[in-house]
Amino acid sequence: MLDYGNFERVFGSLSPFPYNRTTIQEADSYRRSLDGALFLDRVLAALGLPKARALYPPKSDANLRSLHHQIISAGSVATLHKLSLLYYLLLDIDDLAPAHHDSKADSFASSAGLPTKYQILMKGLWYLDRQAFALAVEDLAHPTLLPEFADDIITVLVRHASKDGDYTLPLAYWHTVQPVLKSPAAVELLFEALSQSNVSEALRFSRTKPDGIREQLFRRLVIGVLEGTGNDHGADRAEELASLPFDESEEQWFQDCLGSGEGKRVKAARDTLLMRRIAMGDPVPTAGDQGTWGVVMEAFKVGSGGRT
Repeated sequence: MLDYGNFERVFGSLSPFPYNRTTIQEADSYRRSLDGALFLDRVLAALGLPKARALYPPKSDANLRSLHHQIISAGSVATLHKLSLLYYLLLDIDDLAPAHHDSKADSFASSAGLPTKYQILMKGLWYLDRQAFALAVEDLAHPTLLPEFADDIITVLVRHASKDGDYTLPLAYWHTVQPVLKSPAAVELLFEALSQSNVSEALRFSRTKPDGIREQLFRRLVIGVLEGTGNDHGADRAEELASLPFDESEEQWFQDCLGSGEGKRVKAARDTLLMRRIAMGDPVPTAGDQGTWGVVMEAFKVGSGGRT
């Protein structure tokens, strides 16, 4: 087995030193974009090595040696976790010095006996830290992995996806891994992704939560859907929402939200309430000379973004 305590045996020749000013600035930029903490920082903190983050990215050979020493000398850290941290650093070396024909990270993992699932996890986190989100999800959704850092992963993926409205990656991760999220912030962000992508699925997700949280999520779903009715896709989502089979509590929340609550201010609230009555087969009130049928047609026209 490789002597991972020997710096030269782990890293080999590092001339020229691979971490230059540009790569250091990039790493610091990625850290800022991830709420001030790379996933490497989170791993170090979870292992009781929070001070080691001050040495990453290493600005010199001496910094890298100090980081290596802090990792290998940590008495409370299991060997496999130490190897995983060194593997992460070697992924850096491979990326920053691509002239090497053989992967130092792969050679190290083989020589040190680092199990494949540890390699997959660290590579996934490494990709996240570099904002290569699609590659990260491929690794982090691997069936051999436990849902480590799931709240943080969902948070990062959803916030990135919200920039262009494509929630494919966070939902792919969630559907595959099915993690139990612990933080309210992560739950709300996941619900945002679900509600923007599939109204029915968002409703089902809300039903898995305790009543207080469930009502809060339901009302967010209703308002979120109606605030996005300015195009055909948004109008379709509003029609779907108005036709969903609510239970007794949801029906009351829906009527309260759009009839007298915070959703009443939304432009499409009145029309959506009328569409709900139509969908449920309830009597529709008349409106002046137009009569019932005129009200029905106007509700669908307005509620559908002007389509007929």
